[in-house]
Amino acid sequence: MVFGDPDVERYKDKDSEEEIELHGIYFDTKDKRLSREGITFRTRKEGERFVATIKWNGVSENGLYEREEINIPICDESKFRNPDVELFKHSQMYDTLKEVIGERELLARVEAKLTRKQVRIDTGKSISEISYDFGLAINGDSSCQISEMEIELYSGDRQDMEEFSEKLAEKYHLMPENRSKYRQGLELEK
Repeated sequence: MVFGDPDVERYKDKDSEEEIELHGIYFDTKDKRLSREGITFRTRKEGERFVATIKWNGVSENGLYEREEINIPICDESKFRNPDVELFKHSQMYDTLKEVIGERELLARVEAKLTRKQVRIDTGKSISEISYDFGLAINGDSSCQISEMEIELYSGDRQDMEEFSEKLAEKYHLMPENRSKYRQGLELEK
């Protein structure tokens, strides 16, 4: 499909194509303080490594996400299931997290178990990564299928990346999705 597309083949970094298993856990407080403040707190196992992520100031329109994001390696594997704000102690969001979470416990809200296929694209004007995630978002006893393609701009001309992604979307009948994996998992509660 998309990964065998002639344009993808022409621009791909041949050594960057890979497939990895992802297991993400999204956390919030019992009173949903992080969600109310527009902050997403996730830990994820990516192959053999563990990463903690926070995202904030997010907007999504026509499937195009813009947001701030910090990723921190997790050295203590126990923090994958039991994280705390100290993971972000050396980031600019530490004080905000401390204030928002306070003494509240972080609780697992949604899990995502996915396989990701990804490849880096260099058109000469922009460098992006195409990733395709497929698997499940899980909330308690409920789950939903995730099948999501994403192009993330690393550097260069945003318009070039958008034109490249629009061309692929039209060719393969891809539809924009404004709901994140986390949001889709939260909707299983309703």
